[in-house]
Amino acid sequence: MTSPARSDLDQLLAAWASARRLPDAEAERVRRAIVPADPALPATWWSDFNDRISTAIARATATPTPALAALA
Repeated sequence: MTSPARSDLDQLLAAWASARRLPDAEAERVRRAIVPADPALPATWWSDFNDRISTAIARATATPTPALAALA
């Protein structure tokens, strides 16, 4: 269910966006300046990503050394 305020906001945003829309050619020029020509991922992207995530999780969940010493 959409509230009246939400509908008004949607209409305002749509009006703003249509008034400020870039021409297609300009939008394409901007896209090409930002997105690399060859967006292919390297063959090792998943293992590299997984290694970084696994390291972050291990660091975040590791018991700090002082806490380990207190348990001994």
